[in-house]
Amino acid sequence: MIPLTQLLLAQAWAASAGAEGHSASITQLIYPLINFLIFAYLIKRFALPALKGHLRSRRERILTDVTGASEAKGRIEATLRDYRDRLSRLEEAKKNILDTLRAESERERTRLLRESEESAAKIKADADFVAQQEVKVARYELRKEMALMAQAAAEQIIKADFRDADQQHLLDQFLLGIKESG
Repeated sequence: MIPLTQLLLAQAWAASAGAEGHSASITQLIYPLINFLIFAYLIKRFALPALKGHLRSRRERILTDVTGASEAKGRIEATLRDYRDRLSRLEEAKKNILDTLRAESERERTRLLRESEESAAKIKADADFVAQQEVKVARYELRKEMALMAQAAAEQIIKADFRDADQQHLLDQFLLGIKESG
């Protein structure tokens, strides 16, 4: 009601300032007041409920939007935390994978060195065996050649110094050997 009082005072002041010797009539004050009261009633009766409904629905929509935004913000923050956790685990996983690869490569290098040493030892043993066999074959061939040379030399000596008496003596010993064995 304060605006109504101010309106009446403003009307009275305007009326008194407008006519110096002329005072405002009651109708000049009452008709605008009634007109204002009807206007205020119409505003209160029709415009205010519609305005309140509009403001209430807008408030509810804003609260819903704020709640949705808060939930979305929470989801986004959770997703961000999840991605940060994954990122930190990713660095740790990367380090673990690198460590595993280094250890595996070291084991593989050690295995390859061991296999190459074993292979080298086997090759050396095989080479030693082959060399020994070659030496045996060479000795056998040398003995065979020496035996053939000795045989040839003995044949020459026998042919040169062999007489009929020696031949008869050998034949007798051969026959005696056959009789003893038979």
